Amino acid sequence: MDSCDRLQQRLDLSDAELKKLVLQTPPVLQYSYKANIEPKLALLQRRLDLSEVELKKIVLQAPTVLGLNYEANLEPSLALLQRRLDLSEVELKKIVLGHPSVLKCSYEGNLEPSLAALQGRLDVSEAELKKIVLGLPPVLCLSFKKNLEPKLALLQRRLDLSEAELKKIVMGCSTVLVLRYEANIEPKLAL
Repeated sequence: MDSCDRLQQRLDLSDAELKKLVLQTPPVLQYSYKANIEPKLALLQRRLDLSEVELKKIVLQAPTVLGLNYEANLEPSLALLQRRLDLSEVELKKIVLGHPSVLKCSYEGNLEPSLAALQGRLDVSEAELKKIVLGLPPVLCLSFKKNLEPKLALLQRRLDLSEAELKKIVMGCSTVLVLRYEANIEPKLAL
């Protein structure tokens, strides 16, 4: 039985799901099931207390996680994110299930810089930042410089908002952070 067969069996993947996974992440064909895939799945499942269905969901939505080193990449990023936002185990699991791609993000390279910049830009407390992330896990994977800051600046300028008013809008409707300004926000403001 080859690695793909064993992965398919382990996650109860249909043929279509396996095909999609391999097409999204071709290097999975080179991974050893016994040495690479199974230990990583077991560690991730244990760390986040995932059911089989939840583990399958994560792998299908973020298949590149199969190529990451658990000890060097996944566990340190999870631990640092958990510590930074003072997350319980249940809250950390909620974030990962809400946006599995967060597992692909480097804490030092992506997560922390964006969290710090967002916190500074909106002048939010640790608790408020945590509330934003728990309510909208995809915000973790957005670049502050390329995505969040331009969107916040456009919104603030268009509505002539003070810093406090901008913060109030984001805290009341954090989805504004993931909407495309030109396609979703601007048309509604033009009405």
